[in-house]
Amino acid sequence: MTDSTTNIPSTYEADERVAARHAVTLADEKWRSLCTQHASTFVAAERRSVSIQTTLQELLNEIVHRTKPSVKRVGWALDPKEDEVHEYDGEDDDGECETIHPASVLLADLAEKHRLRRRTLMQHSSLLELLELPSLMDACVRSSLYEDALSIAGFANTLERRHLMETSGASAAVGQPEAKTGEEQAAEQHKKGDVVAGVVSEIRRREADLRRQLIHRLRGDVTMPQCLEVVTALRRLNGVELEHRGKTSTDHDLESVHAAMEMRLQVDFLEARDAWLEGGIAKVGSAQAAISLGDKGGSGSSTQAEQILDGIERYRTRCFEIVTQFLAIFRGSFATSTSSSSSNHDHSHALLSMWTARRIQTFLTTLQSNMSTYVQDTATLRDALDAASFFASSMGRVGADFQSMLAPIFEPRLTEMIVGHWTDGLNGMIETLKACRDAGVASPLFGTETSSGKDRNGHEDDSGEMQSSRTPVPPRKLLALPPLARFVNAYLNGLNELRRCLLPGSFPSIRSAHLKLVSDAKMALQANERAVLTPGLRGEASRLREVASKMKSEFDHCVEPYMTGCLEVAFGSIDYALVEAEKSRAVEEAKLAAEREKRAALERTKKAEADAKAESKREAAKKANSEEQLKEDALKEETAAVQGEVDGAEQERVAISEQSDFFDGKES
Repeated sequence: MTDSTTNIPSTYEADERVAARHAVTLADEKWRSLCTQHASTFVAAERRSVSIQTTLQELLNEIVHRTKPSVKRVGWALDPKEDEVHEYDGEDDDGECETIHPASVLLADLAEKHRLRRRTLMQHSSLLELLELPSLMDACVRSSLYEDALSIAGFANTLERRHLMETSGASAAVGQPEAKTGEEQAAEQHKKGDVVAGVVSEIRRREADLRRQLIHRLRGDVTMPQCLEVVTALRRLNGVELEHRGKTSTDHDLESVHAAMEMRLQVDFLEARDAWLEGGIAKVGSAQAAISLGDKGGSGSSTQAEQILDGIERYRTRCFEIVTQFLAIFRGSFATSTSSSSSNHDHSHALLSMWTARRIQTFLTTLQSNMSTYVQDTATLRDALDAASFFASSMGRVGADFQSMLAPIFEPRLTEMIVGHWTDGLNGMIETLKACRDAGVASPLFGTETSSGKDRNGHEDDSGEMQSSRTPVPPRKLLALPPLARFVNAYLNGLNELRRCLLPGSFPSIRSAHLKLVSDAKMALQANERAVLTPGLRGEASRLREVASKMKSEFDHCVEPYMTGCLEVAFGSIDYALVEAEKSRAVEEAKLAAEREKRAALERTKKAEADAKAESKREAAKKANSEEQLKEDALKEETAAVQGEVDGAEQERVAISEQSDFFDGKES
């Protein structure tokens, strides 16, 4: 027990030493890990310290190198022998020999420099204003103060003329010592006008910013006065540049330079206004916007039509405005009677003509794509044609009428719409015939024919098939054949599109489409007839064959002539309609005459038969009467004979009775 208590302090001290050594080991390891982790930092710091020491040493050596010749020159200048001029051979100055003047000359030079600096200090406010000219012009450009900015640009030319040009002229007039070369004179002149040249250079850069600002303003919606203001500012800027070129260049052909600047101004004007035109009208009638508006609410087709018409109207107003502005602004610049005015005039009109032709071609291309995509009815087509024609006539006032270029865009689209109705009708008839043929059902192919008008005797009268010279009446007999009736209705729906938009240039293509439609319809009916004549047809085969034959016959004799007449009437061919009406009347009259002749012959036949029957009846009656008379005569003769016999018997009886009475009397 005692031993255990006595050993406790030593064990505790041993544990503390072990813990201390362990802590030292951990600290050493942590220090080493930190050193390893930040070794790159230590290396970079060491390199920077070495670099700083090297740089400081080089700087100290450079200072010593630069100041040592000056110290020597000052020592030579302070030499008591002032009247002597020493040649200092600077061994540490790369072998350059420099003339060392006496102290009096150096002091006079310093006094002159001090006087110049004092004069400069007295003109501090003016110099400050001069140095602030570039920033002032930049502020004017940003604030759209074009007059002030142009005044500063003009002042830059004046400043350049007074300080730089006069300095060079004075230097040439006074002359320099022959010891100075031309390069030395140029360097000295550059040093004298360095500040002014810098200011002028900065102002020149601000002139470029001013030009970009003015052209950018033309890219927006500007009125005629604003446009004239901007172009006037650009012309003044060209004048400033022309003045600068006239002073700095040896070429004195300023007239051609001015003409080139004016042409460049016109090109910039048209490019800027063209960007404004494109920005306002991405497409002729933004149909994408119309679709988005249609999704929000309203009829999609009507919204698209409104967007297309609005696009055409905006394009017209903007193009006409640009052309009017160009002519109003740049036409007056050719009023001078110089030798190159006519050529400039021709160039400007050629430039305007090229721009107008390009814009019109772009408009027509975009219009054609939108017509084929978004115009689905002739009402919209007519409205678009009216708007485009008005646009063309408006441009005609400036010599850019393009109405003749609209027909190749609208006429094919009109033909496509009409042929679309016709094709749908033909396809519907073909599908109906095929469905009925496959199902073996004939009831959908025929119906009840309504009365087409009968005469007093109850016979059919088809004389109303062409009531007037303009509007053919559809034959009612087609109601007995519903597929043909629906086909004719589709054909008439296509022709009704011409009532809203009639373009004579599309007549040949529509006629060709009509002939193709008739040919296709005949082929379809023939194919249907061949199909129903195939052996093994199920269902109402006999009825289907009868209807197929009847449809083919009715199409050839009724539908095709009616369709041709309707087409010509829709085209407005009055002469053709009158001729067809006369032909129809003649045909109907011939039909009526033949019908009347037939009816008369029938009546004559019936009458002859009736007469023959009556005659036979009369003959039979006469014969019967003669036989009856003979019978009566024979009967009378027989009766007379019998009566004679009776009378003879009576007489005999009377005679007998008389005899008996006689004998009785005698006896009595």
